[in-house]
Amino acid sequence: MKSLIISYAIYNQWANLQLIHVIQNLEPAKHHQTVVSSFPSIYSTLLHLMGAETIWWQRLREEPQTAWQLKDAGLSTSDVLNGLARQDTLWVEWMNGLNDEQLEKVIVYKNLKKEYFEQPLWQILLHIFNHSTYHRGQLVTMLRQLGITELPSTDYIQWVRI
Repeated sequence: MKSLIISYAIYNQWANLQLIHVIQNLEPAKHHQTVVSSFPSIYSTLLHLMGAETIWWQRLREEPQTAWQLKDAGLSTSDVLNGLARQDTLWVEWMNGLNDEQLEKVIVYKNLKKEYFEQPLWQILLHIFNHSTYHRGQLVTMLRQLGITELPSTDYIQWVRI
């Protein structure tokens, strides 16, 4: 199980970096341009991605959950992209130290609505990386709406072929 979960963490890191490189080279005005999607802009989507990964990190590490405050922190797009990349590195490094028994451990937590849940760590980790995949798909669609046609493939199979 550990090798599969770490594989997903490394894939998530790689796929996010593929889009980070595209967005870094995008005209800054397009970061905040309104586009029809779950979130109104590329910036908002990236902030959500970074915030979600960070809140799960804080939750799993039993740290104060402050990531929800990121939306009011006045971060630049560059700050958000760098924060997402740093968080992805933290996931990979942390998970390398886990064993299968730790991945099976049931985590008890409350979500932001204060609802109570229990899940094994491996399920939460798969959720985190799947969540990022979902929003990367939205980012690709948003980028296409903004006229960006040359986009890297971020499919898992593309990553394993490298």
